[in-house]
Amino acid sequence: MKNDNTENRFTEKFRAVIDEHTSLSMFNKEGKKDKSFCVIRKDLARNYEIEVDASEAPVLNKILSDPEPYESSLADIKILDNEVFPINEAIKEVYGTEEDLLLYSIKLAVGGNPSDYVTISQGDLIRFNVKPTLTGLMDFIRENQESILGFLDAEYVSEEGNVIYLNCGKKNISSNTSIKLKILASMQQRGYYLQEEHKYYGLQLYLIIETFKPNDDKLLELLKELGIDWELIFFRRRLAIHDWTEIECEHNSENLKNYLQSKYDNLNFFDLNNITRLIVSNQLPFIVADKMGSLLYKMKNERTTNYQVTHQSQYEAEFNHKETIDEQRVKIIDRINDLRREQQLKPSIKIDKEIQTLRMEKADLDKNKRKVLENISTLKAKMTDPEDVYQISLKKAEIAASAQLACTYLGIDQKITFDRDIDMTEVMKYQEELTNI
Repeated sequence: MKNDNTENRFTEKFRAVIDEHTSLSMFNKEGKKDKSFCVIRKDLARNYEIEVDASEAPVLNKILSDPEPYESSLADIKILDNEVFPINEAIKEVYGTEEDLLLYSIKLAVGGNPSDYVTISQGDLIRFNVKPTLTGLMDFIRENQESILGFLDAEYVSEEGNVIYLNCGKKNISSNTSIKLKILASMQQRGYYLQEEHKYYGLQLYLIIETFKPNDDKLLELLKELGIDWELIFFRRRLAIHDWTEIECEHNSENLKNYLQSKYDNLNFFDLNNITRLIVSNQLPFIVADKMGSLLYKMKNERTTNYQVTHQSQYEAEFNHKETIDEQRVKIIDRINDLRREQQLKPSIKIDKEIQTLRMEKADLDKNKRKVLENISTLKAKMTDPEDVYQISLKKAEIAASAQLACTYLGIDQKITFDRDIDMTEVMKYQEELTNI
């Protein structure tokens, strides 16, 4: 589905709760508006069990440079089958079968029961000729299903307080996008899970999508593949913002002015005051004010266009007038020169008078030409820099006409009272103009 005409859906930050287990966040990276993130988090604590035991950390942390968690935890292998591998298949479906997520870290438990097993890391899998991708991991698990008990804590990031169970991803999965997939438990959220779920750890799955193209069709297609109805999410969000705006504008006239000013930037201070006063005095709803703003915005823009067309037409007329004057002037000069030659050969009072008359005509033409040149210069300047329609305030009759027309468009049957100095004939005239825009 194409999104060329949609708004930029990634704003500063927003979060949507999809269901009781899943949430989605979208945001721009601070200071980098061209880089956006989509983070999908799925809570695994309610549907899957995790075995927790004491680890060797009290001794190992004195030997190793990187600390180990003080608990050893074993997650249900069903998490990979039910939650992880379907995501990988969805990614391959959208971006291509070769775009398999690479396996960065995992630790599998292989044995007979939770008290009798050995561990296999991603390095061991590579040595066993297992392809270091999620598809390779999936094939290995399904071939050894009976002996694989689960997967354990593979990394401990002490600075963040996170225990990582699965880490995979792929950079530049497309020209715009990179993807990371992680399963982790946060030590800082342990208190929540103890209180709410009565579990020592709460595993969470994170799908992190980094993109340089916020409205990327592939990203939105991936969300659809994952069962996330992004169209409904954005619709609900826009509707909520619209409802909040409507309430705030109907509650406070200053909010209404600010809204109209930001949305319809060619309406000036006096326009906004007159629109707001009419809305408040007649207790008209927000949708009428918004429709009035839209109509008057279009009217002012249309007039700007008309001004340019008119100035162009006037410029052409004045230019043609100048050409006519130049032609007449050339004829008069030629006639004067002929008469002067004739006067030298055969002097007469009649020729002298005709020369004087022609010189007066030439002076009038010169005077007219100066005026025409001034007009041409003025019109040329107006064509280059059109008249600022913002500075031209709307008449009260124009605003009244927009109010009546807005109510008609929206099916609102309400009698509107206007100021006494408004001519209803003018209102009807402007209503017709607004209708034809």
